[in-house]
Amino acid sequence: MDLMPAVRRAVTRQRGKAEQAMWMLALFVVPTLLRASVDTGGLALPFLTFWPSLLVASLILDTGFAIAFAVVAAAGAQRIFGGGGWFVSLDAARIVFFALFAFSASLIIAMGTLLRRAVRHLEQANQQQEGFNRELRHRVRNMLAIVQALASSGPKAENPLDFFREFSGRLDSLARASDLLRIGTEAEGRLPDLIERTVEPFSGTGRIHLQGTPCVVPDESCIPLIMALHELCTNAVKHGALSGEAGRVEISWFVAEGGGGLFLLWKEVGGPTVRPPQRTGIGTRLLMPQPGLDRVELAFEPRGLWCEIAIHGGRHL
Repeated sequence: MDLMPAVRRAVTRQRGKAEQAMWMLALFVVPTLLRASVDTGGLALPFLTFWPSLLVASLILDTGFAIAFAVVAAAGAQRIFGGGGWFVSLDAARIVFFALFAFSASLIIAMGTLLRRAVRHLEQANQQQEGFNRELRHRVRNMLAIVQALASSGPKAENPLDFFREFSGRLDSLARASDLLRIGTEAEGRLPDLIERTVEPFSGTGRIHLQGTPCVVPDESCIPLIMALHELCTNAVKHGALSGEAGRVEISWFVAEGGGGLFLLWKEVGGPTVRPPQRTGIGTRLLMPQPGLDRVELAFEPRGLWCEIAIHGGRHL
């Protein structure tokens, strides 16, 4: 039978003060009864059962409780089996024995405390690793679902070469989205960094302007937002404000007060007259409400396309 899981749970469990006091009592009573069953003090045997109890106390109790247990157990054992208190009479032998006891008890408590902290640290690391593995599996499933949607729903192209170029561009965008994300405690995306790196391939002429305060985007919204921005950039280069020399794109965002979420506005100005698309494909689906993008409004105004995206859970840094 593997006792390690039970030992690990005993060491890592957090106990309240009342429970620790009960453990102190039990760890004193049990070895005292064992000692009393062998010798009540007449044989002058050392209190051997005290040391294992002190080791257990240092492993499962807080350091303060372990020290208190050492003091109480040693004083009680001395009074019950040693014929009185520690310093009923002072002499060199008693002082030396007390110093040796204090050193031994301190060493056991220190080693037990270090072992307890090491086991708890390893347990936290294991739990964190399990969380990372679950998150990684979730990320991979989401990524495969997006790739499947990209492959099955579009893009529409005149020939295989155009299809390859457009499909490769979207895969590159997905790869950049993955590079922007971290697993674990820093899994959330941050603005403006997320937007800057997403639009960087399209902003060589400096015609994409960003305006907004630093904020955090929830993890589940990062890939949908990056894919939506990449789609908007692609459309702007092909048909919108970035297709000519005079147009520009303005991206602004803010976090609503009172937990209202993050609102992002994409606005194109100075480009050619905008006309609604004649067909829909994967690009249109990327600019629709979906998990991570709670609201998406797209308007093909003649003066320039604009898109507003709402994300619940966004917050200020």
